[in-house]
Amino acid sequence: MALHRRVPVVDGHCDSVLDLWAGKRRLGEASPQGHLDFPRARAGGLSGQVFALWPAPETYDKPSRRVLQLLDALLMELERCPDQARLVTRAEEIEGCRRDGVLAVIVGIEGGEALEGDLALLRTYYRLGVRVLGLTWNHRNLLADGAMEWETGGGLTRFGREVVREMNRLGMVVDGAHLSPAGLRDLLEVSEHPVIVSHGNCRALWDHPRNLTDDQIRALAERGGVFGISFVRAFMGEPGQVTVETVADHIDHVCQLLGTSAHVGLGSDFDGTGELPLGLEGAQALPRLTAELLRRGYREPDLAAILGGNYLRVFRQVLR
Repeated sequence: MALHRRVPVVDGHCDSVLDLWAGKRRLGEASPQGHLDFPRARAGGLSGQVFALWPAPETYDKPSRRVLQLLDALLMELERCPDQARLVTRAEEIEGCRRDGVLAVIVGIEGGEALEGDLALLRTYYRLGVRVLGLTWNHRNLLADGAMEWETGGGLTRFGREVVREMNRLGMVVDGAHLSPAGLRDLLEVSEHPVIVSHGNCRALWDHPRNLTDDQIRALAERGGVFGISFVRAFMGEPGQVTVETVADHIDHVCQLLGTSAHVGLGSDFDGTGELPLGLEGAQALPRLTAELLRRGYREPDLAAILGGNYLRVFRQVLR
């Protein structure tokens, strides 16, 4: 935990706003439910968190309405908890929150369905504080094919390419999580800025359509991107066999593959999955992962990069 006080700790993806919007719990109050709230984030030494707004498939008749409802719920919670968390839109504001002892909240959208085929909605979300957009969820939309559409071989559409270029212009981070293999390839070709894959795992260690191959990880790194390692048990092994050590295995695989710690980060998917790995039962347990990496010989400069520095580098390059 001492290291978490010295370096920024940033997680690239959570779905905790869904519980908040549904009235299941508050984020400003510690709860036995779910994986993350502001008190547990503080207990785990978390400095910054990307909160995803996910328009689930049942909302696809009007996904923008659901995104705005989720954003409203999050912003209202931040108004109630100014001493615990604060909306940020630039990298330097994350450092400011850390100095002030509050959680930096970065807002993302998970799924380009939220744009409804209109770049005006993208610009509107930007004006409302959204700074990260995942182009797809698992399936095909107007921007690209999702990860579960791998058999079609489809990548980015013409509109998807327009979205990426407009995000580059605005200063938004493009998230390639949930993209098909061809979609990620196209994204890396089109984007002028580094991109992230906010939550996924390594195909070399566990074969799952949501996981990246070694070639994809290399391509992402060559473009300056960051791969957030998720805590989703289904992406790493059989039930009951996935532990904090397994998560460290995936981080270690990326570092060994690339020969550097400069392109890997945390992408927990807190509250977007069922049970978490043994030993990582919530945000308060993040220091256990750091302890495991320390046990494996990782030194503070590498850990500073993995825990948050790599995301901050991309945010500094992209956000404005």
